[in-house]
Amino acid sequence: MKVIRYREQEGILKVRIDTPYDLWTVQRVVFPGDLVKSESTRRFKASESDVGELKEVVIKLKVEKTEFDKTAVRLRIMGKIIDGRPLDYIKLNSYHTLNIGPSDELEITKELWHGYMLDVIRNAVRDTKKAVLGIIVVDDEKALPAYLLGYGVELKPEVYSKLSKRMSQKDFTERQKHYYEEVLDFAAGMKVDTVIIAGPGFTKDDIKKFGDDSGAIKKIGKRLFFEFASNAESSGVYELIRSERVAKVLEKERIRMEFVLMEEFLSNVGMERASYGPHAVGNAIESYEAKTVIVNDNVIGQKEIQEVLAMAEKNKIRIEVFNSGDEVGTQLHSFGDIAAI
Repeated sequence: MKVIRYREQEGILKVRIDTPYDLWTVQRVVFPGDLVKSESTRRFKASESDVGELKEVVIKLKVEKTEFDKTAVRLRIMGKIIDGRPLDYIKLNSYHTLNIGPSDELEITKELWHGYMLDVIRNAVRDTKKAVLGIIVVDDEKALPAYLLGYGVELKPEVYSKLSKRMSQKDFTERQKHYYEEVLDFAAGMKVDTVIIAGPGFTKDDIKKFGDDSGAIKKIGKRLFFEFASNAESSGVYELIRSERVAKVLEKERIRMEFVLMEEFLSNVGMERASYGPHAVGNAIESYEAKTVIVNDNVIGQKEIQEVLAMAEKNKIRIEVFNSGDEVGTQLHSFGDIAAI
């Protein structure tokens, strides 16, 4: 995510979406009543009988609801149009849905940007500079490693198998083994927790079998996924990162952090060293008994929750916002959607 501008006095923040994760980030800070402006399309009809045609417009609407479509990798922001351009192609006070995706820009206006809301944005901006996933696309001729960064893809030098049909069976087998070792060694050295090895044909599967049989995969100490990609070129890398499979892997990475915090909370509840529910969490914050507050994203727009979070922010207590639609968010819901550790 990139912050294009922030006007504190006017409560206006304009951002560019770089990754699917950024869409979830935006959903966590956009609430009913906020104003959101972005480019969109509207069907313009010259008359009631006209089929109409789609026109490019800029829409500003008052938010009523948001939905994250994981399949389409889009954030849908729904509400009434209060402004836009060109006015000939929009109808004020009519309902519209902004479909926001990677590379889109949007402007969010709030009466007040609380510090913890800005922290959500700052963290997303910081994360764009980090490698979040390692990818190696392979076939029987070469392997192309790459890093998925928050702002794009960084391709690394190719690794060639140097296999030839003119080799003897013994030399071919030895060279193939060395090639598989090179691919797995590269995966081991990538500075990420998770690597996807993908490609067409059987090479990726053979690498997995070799790694399992030799114990190399176990020694790597990373999460490895083996997936399909249509080729071992840069286009195969981009094909993979646009896929639903990668979106699910990235989602699991975020959920892993939430599970750790939730497990810490549950173990502390049993020893009466944790609090839950707005009132109890507020008391824990006031008495300086809280180090971390966890809260579901679907309630941070509520006044009572905002008051608790503002108190936590004032006391410099860590705040982590969970996705209420995930398993961990469902668990937290049973404890009043907010807890303190």
